[in-house]
Amino acid sequence: MKKKKIKKNKKVEENLLRKFSSTTKKTSKEKAKKETLDKEEKKEVKVKKVSKLTDLKLAFFLAWKSIQRGNKSSLILVIGIMMIVFLNLLFTDAIFAGIIKGINDRKIDYQYGEVLIEPKIGDQYITNANDIIRKYKDDSRVKKIAAIVEKPAKFINEKNKDGRDYESLNANLHNLGINKVFDIQDKIIAGRMLKPNDFGKIIIGSSMAGGYPGAMTTEDLGSVRPGDKITIEINGVDKEFEIVGIYKTKNSSLDKDAIITDNEMYSLVGDRNLASDVIVRLNKRDESQSFMNELEKNNSEEYQISDWKENTAAGAGVAKSFEMIGSILRVIGALVAGLVIFIIIFVDIVNKRRQVGILKAIGINEKIVINSYIMRGVFYTILGSIFGYLIMQYGIITAFSKKPIDLPMGDIVPLLKESSLISSVTFFILAGLIGSATPAYKEIKKKILDLLYH
Repeated sequence: MKKKKIKKNKKVEENLLRKFSSTTKKTSKEKAKKETLDKEEKKEVKVKKVSKLTDLKLAFFLAWKSIQRGNKSSLILVIGIMMIVFLNLLFTDAIFAGIIKGINDRKIDYQYGEVLIEPKIGDQYITNANDIIRKYKDDSRVKKIAAIVEKPAKFINEKNKDGRDYESLNANLHNLGINKVFDIQDKIIAGRMLKPNDFGKIIIGSSMAGGYPGAMTTEDLGSVRPGDKITIEINGVDKEFEIVGIYKTKNSSLDKDAIITDNEMYSLVGDRNLASDVIVRLNKRDESQSFMNELEKNNSEEYQISDWKENTAAGAGVAKSFEMIGSILRVIGALVAGLVIFIIIFVDIVNKRRQVGILKAIGINEKIVINSYIMRGVFYTILGSIFGYLIMQYGIITAFSKKPIDLPMGDIVPLLKESSLISSVTFFILAGLIGSATPAYKEIKKKILDLLYH
């Protein structure tokens, strides 16, 4: 009985071993199949990649040979047209950017400085202006610092001194300390600069004087000049001043105002420690935020502090308008470039229909031929953009840097912004891509016989 049981157990064990070995064999076979299938798929992917790469190489070869054997004067003409179109895109954007920069520079250099300290709301003056100057004048970040006193006044030019014929306007009177931060002496266009010990003398802006081109206001004193005398009504008192000089900064605010000596200004204010503003000029504009933060920590409640970014933010709307116009012109320029490429590629395919038909007849895939024409279109746009950029950066901008455009809002130098350059290049290359792909796809897709015998 025991022997029979042992035999039965052995048979059960053998059956289990057979089943296990068969299942393991099946799984190993399945794994082997999967591995072989994966290897075959990888090989196919590699073959496809290699075939695509060879197709691109062949398309590049056809494009290069077509350019190399083509008419050189036609090639130069096409690249020249692309260069001019791209140059037009860059120049428009650069002029708009230059105008915005010129306006902002005039505000910083002749109105606000990099950091502006003003009295807190409700106060007329900063009462400790000299303490601020002493504290920060030796700061390594500070280039110049000065206390500015500003008084509203009425300016009268009585021509015949008979009380009948006169010109008058309301403007601001500044102290000569403004010259410490704004370098007015470099902007004198008639007469001379005001001296610290001048008494009864004044210098006025070109917009106030009248008769000078580029004035940003319609009110003036009727073309007064150095040597003329004008009357200033301030604090209810009239005082006569002789004009010794006229300045022109191209800042619309400062050019309609006037400047007198510190002594005469402080005689009106009464205290040399008072200031309407303290203007800080920094060695680097990007240090304005850190300097302003330090001022706010030490004197956050005594006065208002702003930097040049806040003070020029009012022109952000104008900047956006210019950017919008630039974007529209960029799209129009790209369309022009696309149309030029379209015509060039279309004419070339029409003239070489038989050649295209032969290429298809000998077994070259039509996608390769299409890609060769697309490469040619992109080649023209890339070369045109490279030459256009070089002429813009090292030709036009360099020339305008030496002799800026004289506009009422400032001396304008075209400014090539990186964002505008990238978007212009992108639009331009896309135009070349679409402009060449459209006629190539349309014509090369035709039947071989139509291409050979049309």
